[in-house]
Amino acid sequence: MKNKILILHDTFLYVGGGERLILLMAKVLGADLASGFFDKWSYNLREQWFEWKMIEVSSPIFKKWFRHIKLKFAFLFRTKFLKDYEKVIFSWDCISAVRNCAKETKKYYYCHTPPRYIFDQKEAYYEKVPFYQRPIYLLLLAIFRRMYLSDISKMDVIFTNSTTTRDRIKEFTWLDAEIIYPPIDIKFFKPTETRRQYFFSYARLSAIKRVDRIVDAFKEMPDKELVFAYWRNDPEKEAILKSVEWFDNITPIESPSDEELRKLIWEAIATIYIPINEDFGMSPVESMACWVPVIWVNDWGLRETVIDKETWILIDKEAKIADIKDAVKNLTLEESIKMNEKCVARASEFSLETFWNKLKDRLR
Repeated sequence: MKNKILILHDTFLYVGGGERLILLMAKVLGADLASGFFDKWSYNLREQWFEWKMIEVSSPIFKKWFRHIKLKFAFLFRTKFLKDYEKVIFSWDCISAVRNCAKETKKYYYCHTPPRYIFDQKEAYYEKVPFYQRPIYLLLLAIFRRMYLSDISKMDVIFTNSTTTRDRIKEFTWLDAEIIYPPIDIKFFKPTETRRQYFFSYARLSAIKRVDRIVDAFKEMPDKELVFAYWRNDPEKEAILKSVEWFDNITPIESPSDEELRKLIWEAIATIYIPINEDFGMSPVESMACWVPVIWVNDWGLRETVIDKETWILIDKEAKIADIKDAVKNLTLEESIKMNEKCVARASEFSLETFWNKLKDRLR
């Protein structure tokens, strides 16, 4: 029987919260899943019990702007199959494909954030562009911005992940969005009694996640142990791995399985998550579901998920090395264990069942 629902996600390139959200969404809806590409170092969807159709519209490419332009063309010209579905949910930066939907198709957009290279962080991206490429970059940026505003206006419903992102969408597009918080699988991320004396980070190794700053803090605390996970496609992998080679208290672990990742969370004193301007963090909710509190920054959408001093240790949004050190030194295993019940109670508010009930009501 032909599927009536399709989710189109821009790329499965990383092992991250956005990819996990779309995988969970596709599974609860029983939807087909299309993407620019499914890279082998992102989630293996079949191993994650995804059993519906997978459609790849392009191929992996790792030079960022070449990838971006190639995918724009793929979403514009290689997504004619969208007209075969009654409902299409778009995710991340792929909405130019909306032009290929049939007139009667219901079009939904789960907006994790408006593209930051077009809107609120365009200056930061511009500074990274070589001088001689800047004129063509500005031209492309103007084209992409105009396309995005046109394409998002074609959506029947816009969903988003937090109040912060809803406000950002309103500011940049003048459109309203409905909040449906990302879910976690609390049957998988569940509590255990086993704990050890280390702190754990599993944010992607990229500048915006500031894992390098966590690492630098632990270099100054040889009596404290840090374990961090990373994946093959993480952009700052090489630099961070090289920087910890001679530090016995810092242990990197490559590409843990879901079961291995859960065990690493289970046994930690706390997880550490200090991104810049995060929209919504799924990994801290997973941590809380495992009875493990979070050292986090007082910034943007993160404020919506955690209760200060009951389920996390809050530090200033600048996340200076001194702030990280103070938080680590002040959180003992005994204090962490006292937060168990509050952590799991808070995480239960972001259950897969809650997400499914809200989503199915809006897709009727």
